[in-house]
Amino acid sequence: MNRIKLADIADVISGMSYRRYRDENEMEYNVVVQRSIKKDGVLDDFEKMRLKMPRPRYFTRPGDILMKMPYPYDVVCVSQKNLVVSDRIAIIRLTENHNPSFIAHLLTNAHIKKQLYELGSTEKIPHTSLGQIKELELVLPDRKTQDMCAELLDTINEKISKDLEMLEYDRNLKEGVLNEIWEREVND
Repeated sequence: MNRIKLADIADVISGMSYRRYRDENEMEYNVVVQRSIKKDGVLDDFEKMRLKMPRPRYFTRPGDILMKMPYPYDVVCVSQKNLVVSDRIAIIRLTENHNPSFIAHLLTNAHIKKQLYELGSTEKIPHTSLGQIKELELVLPDRKTQDMCAELLDTINEKISKDLEMLEYDRNLKEGVLNEIWEREVND
């Protein structure tokens, strides 16, 4: 196992401040905003915006890792390309041969969260800077172990996602039953 700083294996940059690039006469893009990055590695719910052509560095590439800079510091490994990343989101691009999915999972670990908490601001909603993210200390196994762990952790995340969908379905079913009873009683 190697102890290494994130900056030693990745370029860490900020997303763009899209407010400066808004232009209703330009092309529409899917923009990754804070709400797009969900717990357990889910990336969806993009903001559609018409923007002047952003710099290439703001577009996602498969294997990018995105991290919210304000608490709760949610992290996702990107598979889509050409999404525009907004500000207050760190774009982590690995420069060495490491598994991006494993690194994304690692960045959600309690040891990393503790480092972020200690480095973060003391405001109502804690946040961290790019410099602080670069200083995060990781403990990395060899690439083969990273690949095996990433596959297992991805599978666990998929199961969590399916379980949450089922939970939402059950909640809606419960609400539907109660609404049906309510409607019968009111209309009788």
